Order: sequence, then structure tokens, then C-alpha cells
Amino acid sequence: MAEHFPCAKCQVPSTNCCSKCRAVYYCSRDHQKADWANHKTLCVPPFKIEESEDEGRYLVAKRSIKAGEIILQEPPLVLGPKLLSLPLCLGCYKHISGTYRCSRCNWPMCSPVCEESAFHRNSECQLIEPALVANFLCPGAINNQVYQCITPLRCLSLSAKDQQVLGKLVSHMEQRKGTDIYRLVEQNISSFLRQRLKLTQYDSEHIQRVCGILETNCFEIRIQGRVSIRGLYPTASLMNHECVPNTRHVFDPGNFSIKVLATRDIRAGEKISATYTQIFWNTIDRRLHLKSSKHFWCQCSRCADPRELGTLLGALKCTDCGGMIVSKDPLDQFASWECSGCGLVQKVEKVKRFHDSVRAELKQIAQLAQSRPELLENFIATYSGTIHPGSCHVIEAKYAIIQLYGNASHLLYDDLNEEQIGRKLEYCNQLLKLADFIDPGLSQLRGLLLFELQSAMENKANRSFKRDSAQFKECVKKAADHLMVSAGILRHEIHWVGILERRRLALENILKGS
Repeated sequence: MAEHFPCAKCQVPSTNCCSKCRAVYYCSRDHQKADWANHKTLCVPPFKIEESEDEGRYLVAKRSIKAGEIILQEPPLVLGPKLLSLPLCLGCYKHISGTYRCSRCNWPMCSPVCEESAFHRNSECQLIEPALVANFLCPGAINNQVYQCITPLRCLSLSAKDQQVLGKLVSHMEQRKGTDIYRLVEQNISSFLRQRLKLTQYDSEHIQRVCGILETNCFEIRIQGRVSIRGLYPTASLMNHECVPNTRHVFDPGNFSIKVLATRDIRAGEKISATYTQIFWNTIDRRLHLKSSKHFWCQCSRCADPRELGTLLGALKCTDCGGMIVSKDPLDQFASWECSGCGLVQKVEKVKRFHDSVRAELKQIAQLAQSRPELLENFIATYSGTIHPGSCHVIEAKYAIIQLYGNASHLLYDDLNEEQIGRKLEYCNQLLKLADFIDPGLSQLRGLLLFELQSAMENKANRSFKRDSAQFKECVKKAADHLMVSAGILRHEIHWVGILERRRLALENILKGS
């Protein structure tokens, strides 16, 4: 059964896509013609695929691309659970209890609607005997290991045509051999599929290659805290990595298609890039993550700069002179670190141990911060002094505070004092300045920060000024300006549309009534 996607013109479910780009669906030829004015810029993509021995295949702008422009839209070739996954429905990917089962194969699902999902019906539903499913997925004790096998199994079950598309993607087979992830795949996926589920038609090497393709090319999909899965998008996966990317991407919660947007103007001939790491991580952590997960050492401009484009996210404060200790050569993972003030030298192993220790402490605090935000504030105060206020760990703690204050159920604006609102404003402004260096332009980070900034500004105005005062009107107008920019950035994320419109109307009514 084919997967249905909404018609771009009327949203009626359809299986007919544009034959040229295969990225947009229509219920009829009339609607395809009627939508051509909107679709033609996407149907003739603004990029081309180039290839080199060092970088493999990658995307390059074949014309100038404006900030905010949609570069590509693409449906998933494969969707499924991540390597570490809670029990979830294999149709809609929401968490489940295991009480409802697919009427054909016995897999836990949400409902009869979800058991008709094309990815489910064309893969595990056909290949695994109901009796075997019953043995490994007992109600109340769903074996999470089985979920590791679903996405690889869906790749193995693709049509011959889609297998050709899959086969063109890199797997890093040679680099993966002998690694922990290679052994994990052999033990938890390959052996499980072949021996326990009796799928002997797939040999171990083929399964390893498919898992390598997934590890290297998949996007993590998170939607409103309800869905956390991975998806394979063959064209989007060709974007090069940069620690300061020129794109961002969003997912449609209805069909999980990906939309790639330019966050800044991209020149003709420039590589189109995404980031495969967390934007606030320091250079050591980013490079190690990329090497272990994507099998390359990043050498981008941010990684090559000891001061990380002037942000000093990974720098340590010298206890002798107060200067900044940075790497002598960030592209050499063994290079020593040196103080810019007194010349004190530290081994990279000591620096890494310190960062690991502080990150572990922050992770532990973050788990408790929902009910005890003062733990984050104490962390910020402590490490702003012992490291420095712009340290990556301090920045992550400040971002957590921004998200908590005004949003958590017991930390709404009426629950906050003026000092807490003032700190949120301070942290928003600090991180916006940081974003100008590490995630500039129309990035999601800037959109979220501007949204949080405008809400804090409005609440501060209500507390600090009379409603009919010039100061009040000026503050609320600035908040409305920030909201307008935020809305321009976040408008492609469906769950934000209603939130942004409600805020716009609220600020508009405040200004009218003041």
C-alpha cells in the first residue's frame, strides 16, 4: 500500500507526486497546474550535486539563494525508531502501552489506522511471523532491543528502485569495522534478525552496510516532544557539515517530509551546509562527536580558530593570571593548550577531563532543574567565575533558564520575581549576540530566542511602567518587533503558527488599549 501525502493545493491525501522533483504531491493534474506558480522554484532546484575524492557527493548552490528561501523539500525514503528507543507505534511513532496489536503481524500499534501505514505494511508486517512477535513483545514487557531492528529492516525491505537510491549513500564500512557500534550492530541487530527472527535471507555484511548508511545519513526527527525517530532523506543527506551552517531544516508532522531553508544568503558556487552537532558544544566535543558518529575530523573555520570565532566557548580561565587558555592547534586533537596571558601550558587530556566533569555536573542538574531552577542559577554563578561567563557550559545553563522561566507550569511569569525576569532578558540578549557568530541569520536558535525575549519584555513592561506611559508603549512595541522577526523565522514550523499568531494579537491588543 502506497503512503499518502497531502495535495499541495487542497491537502487531500494523494499518492501522485510531481514526476520531475518527486517532492510535492497533488490529487489531480488540475491542482498541479494551479500550483505551478508556487512550485516552479522548487521543481527546478537551486542546487546541483558535485563530487570529490575527499568529500564524496555534496550540494552546491547553482545560483544565488536568498535567506529564508526553501532550498529543497523531500519525503523520507525510510522512517523508523532510533538505536535507543522507547516502545512506540510503528505507524504514527507515538509512545504506546502495548495493549493494541496489529491484526496481521501482532506488533504493538496505536490503532487499526496505524497498522495500515505503508512503512509498516511493506516491511516488518510481511516479514515476521505473529508467533515470533508474541515471543519478543510481551504486553507490559516490550523488548526495546527489537525496536533497534525496525529501521534497518525497513531499508532491507525497500523496492529494487529505492535500494539503488539507498546504495549510493556512504556507509563508512571500513572505518566502522572493529568499533563498538559495529559490534553492537552484529550482536543486537544482525544476529537478532538472522537467528532469532529467522530472516536468513539477509547476510550480516549487508545488514552492517545498511546500518552504516543509517548512522551516517539519517536525520533525527523530534516533533513537539511527541515523536523522536530517525528519517533517511537521500538528497538532504548530501549537505556538507559546517559548525556554522548556512541552512536549517524542519519536518512536517503529518508526513515527516523535510524542508531545508537558507538561514543566510548563499552565493552561487557555495556549498550548502547543515550541522551534525549541537551548536553550543565546544570544539573538542564537536570534533570527537563527528569522528565517532560520522567518521571524519571537522576542519571548518570555527574548529580551526582557537578562540572559536571570538566566542571562547571552549576556553578556560587561567587560575594564575586570569587569561584565557586555548588550544595551540584545534585541528590537532593531541595539541596542548596555552594561556594567552602568562603562557601556562596544559595537556589536552586535562582540559578534556575538566570539560567532561562540568558537562556531567550540568546534565545531572538539568534533570532536577524543572522543580529546582535555583540549581541552574547556582551553576551559572559558580562557573561564570571559575571558567568564564561565555563558557559553553554556562551558555547551556542560561539557555535552559530561558526555556524554563515563563514556560514551566510552576515558573510562569506570575510566579517569577523581577530579578528572575531581568535575568531571562539578560540571558536572551547575551545568547542572541552569541548566535550572530555561531548560528547567524534566520536560524531556529535566533527565532526561539527572539520569541522568549519579546514575552519577557512585555512582562517587564507590565511590572515597570504604567500602561499609558511612553516607556510602556516603547517597550511593548520593541517586543512586537522582535515577535515579527521571530515569526518570520519560525513560520515554517507548523506547531508554532498558532502560538505566534496568538502572541501577535495579544501584543496588538495591548498597544491598542494603552
